[in-house]
Amino acid sequence: MKPEQYLAMAEDGELSPMGGRAGSSGRPGRQTFRSSAHFRSLLEGLLALRQSGILFDVVLLVEGRPIQAHRILLAASCDYFRGMFAGGLRETQQKEIPIHGVSYMAMKKILDYIYTSEIELDLECVQEVLIAATLVQLENVIGFCCDFLFSWLDESNILEVHHLADLYGLQQLDARLHSYILRNIQTLSRTDVYRQLPQDEVFKALSSDELQVNSENEVYEAALHYHYSPEQVETDQVYLQVSPKDNLKMLDAVRFCLIEKQVLQRLNGRLNQCPLKDSVSAALRYHEQEIWQPVLQSPLTQPRSTFRCILGFGGMFSSSSLTNRENLFQVFHPSWREWRTLTAAHAPRMSNQGIAVLNNYVYLIGGDKNTSGFRAETRCWRYDPRHNSWCAIQPLQQQHADHCVCVMGGHIYAIGGRDYSNELESVERYDPHTNTWEFMSPLKREVYAHAGAVMDGKIYITCGRRGSVYLRETYCFDPAANHWTACAEGPVERAWHGMAAMNGRVYVIGGSNDERGYRRDVLKVACLDPTANSWSLVTPLPAGHGEPGVAVLDSCIYVLGGRSHDKGNRMKYIHVYNTDTDEWENETEFKERVSGLAACVVLMPPALIAQARSWEQRTKASWEDLDMDNSEDSSED
Repeated sequence: MKPEQYLAMAEDGELSPMGGRAGSSGRPGRQTFRSSAHFRSLLEGLLALRQSGILFDVVLLVEGRPIQAHRILLAASCDYFRGMFAGGLRETQQKEIPIHGVSYMAMKKILDYIYTSEIELDLECVQEVLIAATLVQLENVIGFCCDFLFSWLDESNILEVHHLADLYGLQQLDARLHSYILRNIQTLSRTDVYRQLPQDEVFKALSSDELQVNSENEVYEAALHYHYSPEQVETDQVYLQVSPKDNLKMLDAVRFCLIEKQVLQRLNGRLNQCPLKDSVSAALRYHEQEIWQPVLQSPLTQPRSTFRCILGFGGMFSSSSLTNRENLFQVFHPSWREWRTLTAAHAPRMSNQGIAVLNNYVYLIGGDKNTSGFRAETRCWRYDPRHNSWCAIQPLQQQHADHCVCVMGGHIYAIGGRDYSNELESVERYDPHTNTWEFMSPLKREVYAHAGAVMDGKIYITCGRRGSVYLRETYCFDPAANHWTACAEGPVERAWHGMAAMNGRVYVIGGSNDERGYRRDVLKVACLDPTANSWSLVTPLPAGHGEPGVAVLDSCIYVLGGRSHDKGNRMKYIHVYNTDTDEWENETEFKERVSGLAACVVLMPPALIAQARSWEQRTKASWEDLDMDNSEDSSED
């Protein structure tokens, strides 16, 4: 190679030094160079040898027709040929090797791929190529065939594709088929092909949380369609035929408790005594026991969803119109890149509420009623995301605001706080089995504006205020002993902060304290190791968050809005902490400044998520409603 060519390749990055030891002159005495161009030229050289018919040393006989190749390249390409030519088999010495069970055309394409890394597929050849790729164990080509087949998958060929996946044990194609059924269940279930699919495959789909339906009624119909034609289902003939002798396995996948009560009542009235009527009757009893539903959970009561969202309830907004807006709460998923809103009748409008999630129900506990001054509440509410509905539960035994709430052992704990007359040391525990609150062992001393989290079956609370004093005290509650124990004090005094438990650590985030008589943001983030009973500091917050909402989603801690005393206002920014990298990132902001938000993460049904609207859509709709009202008023005048 000429020097100028060598220098050009080095400048283009095709030659790169890999390092070495320094010599006596200070220059490296030894260097290693790597060329990315070498691999391309090697492949091109092998293809040129093939096209020129040079150095062939083996002939594959397929359907009696020869395909010449280079033994070393075949052995380097896949385990099948490596075992044949480097495994001590008799083929090592043979010049001609018969290959059985595949077509000449398919093996020719396999060899084309080995020499060029490219393969052309069409509907006429893909099945034969798949057979050949499976024989020689070329995983990449098997994957290409699966991708091609899936791109053409529809009702006309789903049975054939399923047969191929089953015959050759193609797990990735089988997974794609399952995904296709999940996405197309409504249309597919109305075809004759649907009833020819293996029963286990259909049952698996109908049982899946990922089944894409708008309501459980559609699952019920799809289950019936496997046994009856759509015409029979639509004309109610199925109800006359359902009896204990019918093998209606698919109905076992239907989550009858998710079907509306009115629909169940109509169905129950049409049915004679049979296993289906028993399932419908059990679902009706479930509906009638609304207050006890959280403790009556089973796989057949869970929402059909894998969509975990952050929900934000209540809070105080800089805009008074938003603070007073009823029945509205906020929803966020990272894939949206925006916050959306949902409405649900009778949603409480509070701030600094305690929040808990138990069996995918959201509980809002006490808090501040922000009308005519601050007022601590005893009232508590429960939200069911499956039906987007609220109900009241048993109120607390005393008012709690600026308290913390934790879930442990199937119970909800409301800890400390104040009632605006007194600071509290009391701890109340809610039992969803009895819908009652009971007092537990109190705190060592009164505290409010603190935060809590659960780790390894114990509750940890830290910091807060007592009178006008900011604290860094930390306590641990053992439910088995019903006893509070003092832990190592945190490194920073603070109050109105957030707290989250992850990866065996408890993180204390944000808040405020006093500095020379002025309230200031606390940016330091402290981390408690409960095992060692020791604290450490991690990367600080980028900006102040007092009275924030805190939620954990996808192994990250979201810190939502709040007050910044340094900036003198509520904030709409959101920061996300990655505990693995110890880094903070900015996330999509709220549309309005808010503090005192109660935040959590729950599974949300896709049909409900489809109703979520952006702030812009919600505002536009409100103005349109207002314009419509005005126009009606004008016409009357």
